Amino acid sequence: MALSQSDLIRLLESLRSTDGIELIRAIAERMVQELIEVEASAHIGAEWN
Repeated sequence: MALSQSDLIRLLESLRSTDGIELIRAIAERMVQELIEVEASAHIGAEWN
């Protein structure tokens, strides 16, 4: 599903807001944490829990 130009503009405006920036930060933090856990699991040869 493609977004219209007005949908894209609204999305960009919401991402520029404080809430949007916080959302991006939280998503990036979660992605980094997941990568750390995958790398650690691969390094020790065991899965979490």
